[in-house]
Amino acid sequence: MDLNLLKTFDAVMKSKSVNEAAEVLNITAPAVSHALNRLRDQYQDPLFIRQGRGIVPTSFAVELHSEIQEPLSFLLNGSKSRQDFVPSKSQRTFRISSHKDIDVILVPAITRYKKEVAPHVVIQADVEHLNETDRQDDLRRRRVDIILATVPLSDKGYHNELLFELEGVVVASKDHPSIQQSLTFDDYMQAQHVTWKTQRLSTNTLDSVAMEGQLPTRMIAYSTGSLLTGMHLISETDWLGVCGKWHADKLASKMNLNVFPLPFEAKKVPIYMTWHQSQKRDKGHEWLREFIKKLAQDIEC
Repeated sequence: MDLNLLKTFDAVMKSKSVNEAAEVLNITAPAVSHALNRLRDQYQDPLFIRQGRGIVPTSFAVELHSEIQEPLSFLLNGSKSRQDFVPSKSQRTFRISSHKDIDVILVPAITRYKKEVAPHVVIQADVEHLNETDRQDDLRRRRVDIILATVPLSDKGYHNELLFELEGVVVASKDHPSIQQSLTFDDYMQAQHVTWKTQRLSTNTLDSVAMEGQLPTRMIAYSTGSLLTGMHLISETDWLGVCGKWHADKLASKMNLNVFPLPFEAKKVPIYMTWHQSQKRDKGHEWLREFIKKLAQDIEC
């Protein structure tokens, strides 16, 4: 297999355009088409089908790309990107393991910034892990580049940096029968609650940050790993829930929710960026870390 064929295939998959792929690769559009034809013959699959004015990949092409993308990126960029990384020219793929509730804060800003300074870089921010061991293994083996989570990795060889902290607030439906203008601690404890589970500590997020002795057992109506799911349920019921002030500021008015300060003392929820020490001297990885830190400084939590 000619590695350049797969390089061309990767560029077309990312751009969904023969002309744009040719521009990225600095070759002619006929050269791209010729490479695709050679791949079609080798794999006995059309790979791309015309749709309107553009092209869409076949199911086989999607499967093939998922298999070759990681090793191809390593072969093409592995050694070079460590010494010399130019964001505006790089076609490197970075993978971020996060949580959907953190993604809604950072991913839009990452996407906008990347479009301006690194248009050909691919950032996959949809990698999610369900347990600690998978997170550590994937960082060490470079299946992911960065983890964004509420708890740092304490084992040797992992680096953690605090990006920002989320202040907690209580949300309730604007149609709640008794809680309207204010919220007391007694009001809070007498209500039923939606809680958010943390995958990394197998506990509720609020319980992990509430000051010791301040929070008695609550009446739990529903427990979820998705903050947005919880907020929607709260908007349609008499339940209460705690979410980040950032999420409340963005979504409360759209979801018919009132927002109240916490009626008890609690720490803010920290969001850490974690990476493996093997990536420390990688110039591309250093660029990724620095631009995420820069974006995090502008977040009002």
